[in-house]
Amino acid sequence: MEGVQVSIDRIVVEFTDVYWDFFNPFQLRLREYLNANLRLKEKGFKYHLHVRDRGHYLHISYQLTFVPKSRKNTLRIECHPDSLVHFYSWLKPIKDYAREILFVRCDVAFDIPLPISELFTLSLTGRNMHTWQGTRYSNKKHQRQVAGYSRVYDKKCQLMSRHRKVIEGELTRFEIVYAPDEKIPLEAIIQFPPKFNRFYLCTHLTHPEHLKPKQRERVSGLMSGELQQKDVSGYYRRLIVEEMRERPTLNFDEVAAAQWKEAITLPCAVLCGQINHLPVQVSHAG
Repeated sequence: MEGVQVSIDRIVVEFTDVYWDFFNPFQLRLREYLNANLRLKEKGFKYHLHVRDRGHYLHISYQLTFVPKSRKNTLRIECHPDSLVHFYSWLKPIKDYAREILFVRCDVAFDIPLPISELFTLSLTGRNMHTWQGTRYSNKKHQRQVAGYSRVYDKKCQLMSRHRKVIEGELTRFEIVYAPDEKIPLEAIIQFPPKFNRFYLCTHLTHPEHLKPKQRERVSGLMSGELQQKDVSGYYRRLIVEEMRERPTLNFDEVAAAQWKEAITLPCAVLCGQINHLPVQVSHAG
């Protein structure tokens, strides 16, 4: 499958050992100058700040609730990579005070120059892919942060409806959550491109009329949303996978590896100012 572009749509990074003496005046300034909204929660992170400024957003979490009280705690940020540049003057002091900067997860987007109506997608690991309002999802909404969670949607339509932006040709986006088993030093994340081939199959379905009738019926139902993946037996799923692999198929691993450096350079440059190409031993997952 040709012409696929890879990008990062959302990234989550942690700063370790950030002192309360820094965080407290920092959050007060954010609330004063950027009207940040502060919330306290009893699970996960205790302090949550959400900032929106001129079309950019930044979510900051601080102090895990289940760890012993300490003067220094983990601070987590979540935003689009472009927002890292916008909020750089606010993020730089955090970088200067933290002991480590760790990659937690990100959404990896594969932009495919084909209409979603011609793309057959299937989970290979038991996730129940289903369709809601034209978007294909894997698993439930509350599993949004789980490694391998995905959604497939008409990006051309979204650009038009949300931003009134018109593009030529067709465009479908396949987003997958990349979350390694262990957090990776951000400067070394370039060494660990995501691997999703074992999670999903994405095929350009040409000439569906050539499929056998029972396969064609199930493939059509899966693509239209009339069927969920759990509605198709394992026997027919295996037959469909074998058939689909004979058609143009997206090699997630190969495409991501080829474009990973370009996709991850901005977060590395903004948050840690360097990229480490030396081997680092960590567990790896899609």
